[in-house]
Amino acid sequence: MTVAVIGTRGFPNVQGGVERHCEELYTRLAARGVRVVVFSRSPYMKRVPRVRTWRGVRLQKVWTPRHRGLEALWHSVASLLVARVQGVRLVHVHALGPGLVVPLARLLRMRVVFTHHGRDYMRQKWGFLARWTLRAGEAAAVHYADEVLGVSMEIVEWLASRFNREAGYAPNGIAVDDRTTAQVESTLASFDLAPRGYAVTVARLVPEKGVHDLLDAIGDGSEVPCLVVVGGADHRSAYAADLQTRSKGVTRFAGVQPHEVTLDLVRGARLFVLPSYHEGLPIALLEAMACGTPVVASDIAPHREIITSGENGWLVGAGDVSVLHAVIVRVWKASAEERAGVAARGKRIVAESFSWDRTVEKVLAAYADR
Repeated sequence: MTVAVIGTRGFPNVQGGVERHCEELYTRLAARGVRVVVFSRSPYMKRVPRVRTWRGVRLQKVWTPRHRGLEALWHSVASLLVARVQGVRLVHVHALGPGLVVPLARLLRMRVVFTHHGRDYMRQKWGFLARWTLRAGEAAAVHYADEVLGVSMEIVEWLASRFNREAGYAPNGIAVDDRTTAQVESTLASFDLAPRGYAVTVARLVPEKGVHDLLDAIGDGSEVPCLVVVGGADHRSAYAADLQTRSKGVTRFAGVQPHEVTLDLVRGARLFVLPSYHEGLPIALLEAMACGTPVVASDIAPHREIITSGENGWLVGAGDVSVLHAVIVRVWKASAEERAGVAARGKRIVAESFSWDRTVEKVLAAYADR
């Protein structure tokens, strides 16, 4: 079996939930004997060969213009045609923009599996035309794909109610290796950070992630002295530039970091915060809980699938800066025993409920031509 993968920017060490999902999923599928060809976008894969193999996965770079409104569709069409010329008959498409090519793939007599990662047209960065295009991609993919998967129960239920389409539940998982205290402290020292001396978030610098709300909630640092933001902007944006002016010298923008470095920054933090307005099922939140770090997140449906507020984390209404400030300060000042108890329950729940191996089984079943 050979599967062509379309819809990711590429990996490893490319920020984004779809990218992390694909890295974890396809390296596991390759280890199970599936021949995987992942088509990546050239702007995110600089200084690497056009074709290479990484952890058993064939990574093939396709030239793509770096343009926020054009690159996903351009790359998806070009990759699909290359895959068909190469004789691949099974394609796995990820996310709504690339979903526009699903009808074309069916016309080319390819079997199509589509994974819905979230209703991207709800993101604040998109204008009317982009939102319309993403909705069209969702409809095309859901109607024409042979099999549809959703990364959260919210998505599965949405597809049933909106499109009357049954979708498989194939959630994101956790991939967190054990690290010694010395290893974590070495990473923190390279950033001049003290263990438990800062709060952290891991997010792309786009409005729907709510980083602006987090900066406002942290304020002048009188109560929470340091915030570390891991992540960057995919394209130049006024929003990302504005965040610098809001930080008041309290925030350190660490940029995009390798996965293990990111996890060490999360492990060493006093708390992890994700104040998003929109998510699919955030891997950053799952991995923060798997690291044993107390989490504060916005009260949106995907987060409620993971967190019971006050039990294994804390939920705050999206956009409610004053309450976000109050909860962050309360968690910051809580006893080490209270934070550890909530974090331990969170770690146990994600270990029990979110497994990449179970998702691999679901995907393999979707690949089977029944």
